[in-house]
Amino acid sequence: MSYGATDPNDVKVLNDFRKGLENPELLKWPEEGDDPCGPPSWPYVYCSGDRVNQIQAKNLGLRGSLPQNFNQLSELYNLGLQRNNLSGMLPTFSGLSKLEFAFLDYNEFDAIPADFFDGLSGIRVLSLEENPLNASSGWSFPMDLEKSGQLTNLSLVHCNLVGSLPDFLGTLPSLTNLRLSGNRLSGVIPSTFSQSSIQVLWLN
Repeated sequence: MSYGATDPNDVKVLNDFRKGLENPELLKWPEEGDDPCGPPSWPYVYCSGDRVNQIQAKNLGLRGSLPQNFNQLSELYNLGLQRNNLSGMLPTFSGLSKLEFAFLDYNEFDAIPADFFDGLSGIRVLSLEENPLNASSGWSFPMDLEKSGQLTNLSLVHCNLVGSLPDFLGTLPSLTNLRLSGNRLSGVIPSTFSQSSIQVLWLN
């Protein structure tokens, strides 16, 4: 068996992703492939050197779940899995400090781990909207995002958020677009919002 140049741990994560899908043929990844970075690179996979740094597989109709070791793609900076039929529990994204763009919206993910947002220090755009997360109990606004100073766009529309909004939301220096409509939020709107850089705010 020959081994390609791609970091072997990245290969394992991608193969685990493939195994968790009911219809992996939609990815058109080679059956016995072991070198996603190529050449030729696998469809929807982009690399820098021997490390996977992007997966762009939106609107393919993918069904299944994401592997729980997904956060081992430590060089990942852009993830586009929106508008599929992915389900189950989201894997933690804890420690993905290089991740800048994450689009997971319009799927069927039904649970989110408590440490999902831990260490997302570089995140700029994050969308989880239209996922039935923790439908029975709801989930609270993630306090770990206080450390995400680069965050510009956050969309958690129809995600079963409950409880109050934290004060730090109004002090995030880059946040301009905050979409939280269709949730079960309560309490008062933080006074810090009056001094914030937010230009688009959905709380209906």
